[in-house]
Amino acid sequence: MIRKNIFGAMLLAIICSLSSCIREEAPNAECDIIGIDESWLEVNSDILVGSPIISNYSVEMMVKEGTDCTVLEPLFVLTPGAWITKDSIKDNGLSGVTQYYTTHAEDGIWSKKYTVSFTIQVPITTNQVFSFENFELESSGRYNIWYEVDGNGTRRNIWASGNAGFAFTGKGKTPDDFPTTTSPDGVVGNCVKLTTSDTGSFGKTAGMPIAAGNLFIGIFQTADAMMKPLEATRFGFQLVPSKPLYLKGFYKYTRGEVFTDKKKNEVPGMVDDCAIYSVLYEVDPDKFETLDGSNVTSSDRIVMIAEIEDPGTPESWTEFKVPFKPMNGKEFDPERLANNGYAITVVASSSKNGAFFEGAVGSTLYVDEITILWEAEEE
Repeated sequence: MIRKNIFGAMLLAIICSLSSCIREEAPNAECDIIGIDESWLEVNSDILVGSPIISNYSVEMMVKEGTDCTVLEPLFVLTPGAWITKDSIKDNGLSGVTQYYTTHAEDGIWSKKYTVSFTIQVPITTNQVFSFENFELESSGRYNIWYEVDGNGTRRNIWASGNAGFAFTGKGKTPDDFPTTTSPDGVVGNCVKLTTSDTGSFGKTAGMPIAAGNLFIGIFQTADAMMKPLEATRFGFQLVPSKPLYLKGFYKYTRGEVFTDKKKNEVPGMVDDCAIYSVLYEVDPDKFETLDGSNVTSSDRIVMIAEIEDPGTPESWTEFKVPFKPMNGKEFDPERLANNGYAITVVASSSKNGAFFEGAVGSTLYVDEITILWEAEEE
C-alpha cells in the first residue's frame, strides 16, 4: 500500500512537471511595424515610388505627383500579437500627408507612437543649392538627418547617411560621435562633416571595422545594414528636371594616417581618398529600382557620371565644377525624361572605398553649397 502511494505521488509530480514545461508563453511585449502588406503594395504600385522606409518610430513612402494621399490606408505587418490604431492625419497640402498611429503589444502594456508619411515626389528645381542648413535629430535623438525645403515651403526627405548602421556599434554617444554630422564652419552657415570612424569590437566581430562618413540622395535601409551592407545604401530618386551638365560645390579634405583593408590590416603605401560624385541612371517609370553600393558606379543602367577624379587634400574650402560625362554608350533621351525614366543621386564619402570597409580612420571631408547645373539653366 505504501509502495502504491509512493508511485502515485511520483506520477503526480511528473505530470505537474510536464505541465509546467508546456505552460503558455508570456504575451509578447513587442509592438513594432516590421513591414507593409505585400498585397497593399501591389495594389498601389502605380502610385508608389521605391520601397517604404521603416525605422523605429516612422514609416516613409514616396508617391507620384497627382496622388491623393488623403485616401491612402496602408496595411501594416506587425510583430506577432500586436495591433495598431490610427490616431489622426495631417494634410500637408502639396507635399502629401502625415498619419499618426499607435501600436499596441500583445501583453496590453507596451505601446509605441508611429508617424507614417506619404510624400509627393517632385523634381529638383533647376536653381536649387544644397546648403545643408536644414537638419534635425532623428526620432531617437542619437544622430542628425538632413532634408530640403522647396520653394513652396515643403519638406523633402531626400538625404540619407549610414549613421543608422553606425548606431549598432554603441560608439555614438552624441551626434558628433557619428561619422556624418553637421559643422558650423561652412562656406555659408553650416556644412556637412564626414569622418571615417572606427567601429570598435562590434564592427570588428561583424567584419565591418570602419565606417566612412557619407551623405547621399537616396535611402538607407537599416534592416539590411548588418547582413547586406552594400544593399542598405540605395542611391537616387526620380528627381530629374532636365539634362544635368555639371556638379559643383565646395569641399576640403584631410586624410587619416593609416590605410587599412576590410580586415583592419594596414596596407603599406596606400592612402585614402574622398569621393564626391553624381550619377544619372535609367529606371522603369512604373517600377522604380535604385542602384546600391554594389553597382552605383558600375551598373549598365548608368547614363552619365560627374566626379572629382583627383580630389587631393585641400586644407581650405576649394570650389569644384565637374562635367557629367556619358557612360555605357548612352545618350540623354528627352522622351525618357518626359516619361520619368531617370533617377539621380549625389554622393559624398570620406573614404572612396568605405563601402568595402577600406580606408583610413580619421579621414575627414567637409562639403557645402552643392548644386547640379541643368541644361535649362545654361540655355
